[in-house]
Amino acid sequence: MQKRLYRIGSVLFFVFWLIVLGFSYWYFLVKPKQWFDPEMVQPPLLSEPQNQASLRAILQTGFPKLRNDSQWFIRFLQPDCGCERFVELYHQSFSNRAPQDMQVATVDFSSTIFTDAQLKQISAWVPATPAVVVFDLDGSIRYLGPYHQEGICSAENSYLEPVLESMVKGKPLSVLNTLVFGCFCSTGESL
Repeated sequence: MQKRLYRIGSVLFFVFWLIVLGFSYWYFLVKPKQWFDPEMVQPPLLSEPQNQASLRAILQTGFPKLRNDSQWFIRFLQPDCGCERFVELYHQSFSNRAPQDMQVATVDFSSTIFTDAQLKQISAWVPATPAVVVFDLDGSIRYLGPYHQEGICSAENSYLEPVLESMVKGKPLSVLNTLVFGCFCSTGESL
């Protein structure tokens, strides 16, 4: 009787282990993989100052509280994108520790804050999510691109940390990071 219980326990443990292994494979390896900018436009469209000004104007229509005399941290989000789960904790922690003079906002492609034409224009400039644009006090983009390349985003593997450090120290640094391959969802498909 005891041997039989031992065998049943061993079989149940093995089945449980297989389920955990299968779930881990799906969670960490089966996710959308693509280039952040599948068109490989270089330099990115937001390297042009007039496009940066246009993006700021569109963002201010959706978020009237964004002030011109502050830094902006803008997250671009598609709730149905499975890749968002890998940056959520980092975004929450960053929002809590963002410098006081930095305003944080989230552009949700599924919301009705922006018109379809505005969302189409934003998706031309920001080709995939999860993505971030950081503006400095002068209204220039200091960072454009994904939070990170792979895995769960943290301060150790985030592309943003060096840019944010340079902003705190007052050093000029601008990174338009669009040639990255990883877990991204195209913004053009959401429209």
